[in-house]
Amino acid sequence: MHRRLRVWTLACLAFLAAAPAYADEPVPGGLGGTWLAEDIGGNGVIDDLQTTLEIKPDGSYGGNGGCNTYRGKLKVQNGNIAFAPAAATRKMCAPAIMDQEQKFFDALGTVTSWKLENGILHLTGKEGAPAIRLAALKNNTDVVIRLPGPEQSVARETRTYQCDGEQRISVEYINVGANSLAVLRIGEETVIAANVISASGAKFAGGRHEWWTKGDEATLYDLTKGENAPGVNCRKTG
Repeated sequence: MHRRLRVWTLACLAFLAAAPAYADEPVPGGLGGTWLAEDIGGNGVIDDLQTTLEIKPDGSYGGNGGCNTYRGKLKVQNGNIAFAPAAATRKMCAPAIMDQEQKFFDALGTVTSWKLENGILHLTGKEGAPAIRLAALKNNTDVVIRLPGPEQSVARETRTYQCDGEQRISVEYINVGANSLAVLRIGEETVIAANVISASGAKFAGGRHEWWTKGDEATLYDLTKGENAPGVNCRKTG
């Protein structure tokens, strides 16, 4: 997969060499912001996997391809745009995730124009070929859950964990009566997981992740890697 990422970079370099040079112009207001990919090349995206694109006023762009974070430079001229090759981290994730990330990077390299329609950003290639469709992603979203019955007190605490591979995870535990949630912040991804039955300790499941804690230790599982795939070991630090 590393080879594929290198191939993508070389392909983008070749694309930019053949494309007309874009002058550095201000980023149009409607193009800026943080976006979440809803479709790549007309083939949809994986549920519960966030592939994001942030376009800043200074013309830089970046985000998370689904596994790796990336950043690059956007070129704008007369309504046309081009994404210069991005520098990306080189983590490895499940094959399906890496495949979507590669398709996302490939699609970025074909983009020549954009259109904003009903809050949806359409990035298109030559002759209007659909490349990526994205929806606006707000930085902060409040989720309100109303429980029937008498009012109950809410207990909240935030813990941090140091995991294998230098990964750091922040977890907020929310407990209301018999209901328990764990809000995990894994890199740029936020996962809301609910407590499920476990033989020992506390186990939470949300999206493609399982979070299993016992004392000061925890394990993060990625369900897309298969039932027998080992988890990432973590230890509470705060």
